[in-house]
Amino acid sequence: MPISQQYAAQIERYVQQHRQELVDILIEMIAVPSVKSPALPGMPFGENCAKALEKGMEICRRYGMDTECYENYAAGAQCGNGDKQIGFIAHLDVVPVGEGWSSDPFVGVERDGFVVGRGSRDNKAGFAAALMAVNCVRELGIPLRSSLRILMGSDEECGMSDMVYMVKNHKMPDFSIVTDCYFPVAHGEKGRVCGDVVMQIDPEKLRMEGGQAPNIIPNTCAAVLPRRAGQLAGVRKLAESFEGIHADAKEDDIVIMAQGVSAHASEPFKAVNAIWRLAAFLSEAKLLDGAEAKAVEYIRQAFAPYYGESFGVQYEDEASGKTTLIPGMVRTEDGQLRVTLDCRYSVTDKKARVLPLIVSSVEKAGWKFEVQEATDSHYIPKDHPVAQRLTQVFNAVAGEEKQPYVLAGGTYASKVPNSVAFGPGNAKEPGMMPYGPGRGDAHQPDESQHIGCLMDAVRIYALGRCGACGSTPARARHQPFRRVCAHGSRHCCFHAGHG
Repeated sequence: MPISQQYAAQIERYVQQHRQELVDILIEMIAVPSVKSPALPGMPFGENCAKALEKGMEICRRYGMDTECYENYAAGAQCGNGDKQIGFIAHLDVVPVGEGWSSDPFVGVERDGFVVGRGSRDNKAGFAAALMAVNCVRELGIPLRSSLRILMGSDEECGMSDMVYMVKNHKMPDFSIVTDCYFPVAHGEKGRVCGDVVMQIDPEKLRMEGGQAPNIIPNTCAAVLPRRAGQLAGVRKLAESFEGIHADAKEDDIVIMAQGVSAHASEPFKAVNAIWRLAAFLSEAKLLDGAEAKAVEYIRQAFAPYYGESFGVQYEDEASGKTTLIPGMVRTEDGQLRVTLDCRYSVTDKKARVLPLIVSSVEKAGWKFEVQEATDSHYIPKDHPVAQRLTQVFNAVAGEEKQPYVLAGGTYASKVPNSVAFGPGNAKEPGMMPYGPGRGDAHQPDESQHIGCLMDAVRIYALGRCGACGSTPARARHQPFRRVCAHGSRHCCFHAGHG
């Protein structure tokens, strides 16, 4: 009898019996407000990110795992023996809270079948699911040929320098699952170029502010026209013919607000970019002249198409679709207007092509481009054995027939060799959230993790770890098994040596 079939019923009982334990771990991790802050001695991402790593190690030690801190860039917990090692990687840092929460974002609460709190989905749930799956396999005495290691990162949201450091300075697992995406397998991740278009302007003639992060299309943006309050009536008249534009006076200044529709940077077709909308109004209403007029006209023209056409980087492939390029932030500082662009280029394209084209296009327009981040794409073919086997494990547990997919966003898999992103999210979760549009998902107010879906993740990870590639359950809940791999557990996707 295959190992997975032998232990499936016991894994199911374990998951049911440890439901509250799983929830409690997640709530305990949410209590650490692990937003990146300025570096301190021995704490490269600030005190709270270091505290999150310590809390993660403390919890792992309760389960009998050996822990190690890697200079507070990351932390690890290990158990078992073997020549090879399987890793599960989650990040414990979170994005800033923002406004609009119905409860304290750092006091996790169970509500409506969800755990609510900042980081509940992104990505402390991934840590909790991996830990419970490891403990499940150990507690049931399931034999393993490889040691197991949980890695906890602390700078995923702000550039992934933690994993860059780890890969350079420490031994990494032979194969890793990154627990930071929707199931099934993300067999590819688009490459990214992020940086500032820098334009010299006079802030006594124009100031613009908008956007919270480069990877979010902003739904609001503001422009200030200093000492022009006397022209408010005329500006309001012009705004009447532009959707989403409102003008008001603040002391001697005119403040013009643009309202748009937010979405992830990789999905501009779902959004109305407030930066572009405001620049278009300022340009077409001819409210500026000189360098300021040139700047807003550049924003209007360069970012009107959102597939990179104005920068010459347009590209499309079958695996990941079209390249996207949007302005995510604008700000005025030190006599400069800085527009932060976010480009997600297709997986079969190359950074060596995309980045020079962006730089050249900006310089040709008379501005300067300052690179913040330029990452390679990450891709294995959809029919790669690892992608197929992991997807089969998910489909068997979930009773679905999904296929591997490409992420427009990025995970640690783009930085860590021999890794893929695999769960713990379920694409059905956003539709179950009871909070209304713009709430409940990752990075949003009332960020929430569905408990039933998290329990499914424990089942999937545990079944994979016990040799699920020999055969896996058609449904994890005591139903008959079906063959998913003709090679047997020797080639299990959760064991090293799969190629």
